[in-house]
Amino acid sequence: MYRLAILALVASVTANVYVDSECPEIKPVENFNLASYAQGRWYETARYPNYAEKKGKCGYAEYVLDGDVIKVKNVHVVDNKLSFVEGTAKFAEGADRTGRLLFTLPYGPSGAGVQNVLNILATDYDNYAIGYFCKYNEEKKNRQDFAWVLTRTKNLEGTVKTNVENFIKDTKFLDLSKFIYPDFSDAACNVEA
Repeated sequence: MYRLAILALVASVTANVYVDSECPEIKPVENFNLASYAQGRWYETARYPNYAEKKGKCGYAEYVLDGDVIKVKNVHVVDNKLSFVEGTAKFAEGADRTGRLLFTLPYGPSGAGVQNVLNILATDYDNYAIGYFCKYNEEKKNRQDFAWVLTRTKNLEGTVKTNVENFIKDTKFLDLSKFIYPDFSDAACNVEA
């Protein structure tokens, strides 16, 4: 019984990425092309583990640009059922046309809009984008890191994979070994009727 409790505790702690420091200074993409980024589908081919997406497979985001606002639909398959959340994104205040995007999504028990700033650290707009969000806990003096590798195809391979991995290795705050690669197999993506 105690062994089971310890395993459950370890599993819950490892479901997120925590670092004993403040949020790092980051540099999002300059001269960010919102129109190129915010159209079509981005597959979530790699991510840091986080509790909110723990069981999610076959994840992708659908973006539709409407003026300066992006209509967002984030989709996952969880236990063979389609799960999605819809919201909006736009340039964050003071972003000066960099890749700092303010997302408003109805997470949480109340369904009220939760706002977070996603920093697009790197993108070529046609193949990949690397996103990062940090949440600092003043009381615990640590941060929780969220990171995603988004691609226009379900596979991270070839030159795109090399470019993404090299960028991550060159950052001072991302850790390539902490990324997980969600399942995009036919069985995982199968949705029950």
